[in-house]
Amino acid sequence: MYSIEQFVFLVLENHILECSLTATRRIFTKIFNVPKGPDAKTIRKLFAKFERTGIVDDNRVGNVGPRQTVVTPENVAKVSDIVQQNPRNTVRRIASGIGLKRSSTQKILRKSLRMFPYKIQSNQAIHIKAVRQRFDFANEILTIIDNEGFDVGRIWVTYEAHFHLNGFVNKQNWRFCGSENPHLCEERPPHSPKVTAWVAECSRGIVGAFYMRETISSERCITILEQFVSTQLALEDRPRIESFMQDGA
Repeated sequence: MYSIEQFVFLVLENHILECSLTATRRIFTKIFNVPKGPDAKTIRKLFAKFERTGIVDDNRVGNVGPRQTVVTPENVAKVSDIVQQNPRNTVRRIASGIGLKRSSTQKILRKSLRMFPYKIQSNQAIHIKAVRQRFDFANEILTIIDNEGFDVGRIWVTYEAHFHLNGFVNKQNWRFCGSENPHLCEERPPHSPKVTAWVAECSRGIVGAFYMRETISSERCITILEQFVSTQLALEDRPRIESFMQDGA
């Protein structure tokens, strides 16, 4: 970093010496008693700037002090108000609302407000009656296995995967900004437009997948089982007595 006096000397001396950069640098080190003066590129840029603007001062003069920051009390208060009104707002939407960068808004949330995005869980609601039925079924199966020597290798565990077609699941909207985890859990509707994939698995392998676009019903489950039986017969070429356990329950 050179002073204004040194900048002026470089410009004048370079002009006097008819743009001899080496001679200008040699005289500069001798006059100002420095071991190493500015290189030729610096002198050339300084002289070109003087010819273009008529000044030699550094453009950075006046910017002394800490860098400006957007993490001001006013911006922190704005972000806090938006989050309190709707904790599910995304960082990008909050930043757009107050005219800040996404990174700056995220910095305010994390470092100033100590708020972090927590995921909201979505679980299927299970009634008490259904829980009791599952316990009864499990106990009955254990009794059959113990008393009758049931071959567990003939148990097929079926699985279903639902792919919603109406944008029901949107992970970007399932965030909650707060200083601590609220442990929110919302129930989702039991029926929505979707495609269901069905597979059956046992110790001998996997059969499927079969797809359904309609809502699952007993009639459609029977249709899938008929498709399963025909597929299994084609693979094993002999009928067997099989048992099914739905959804790994």
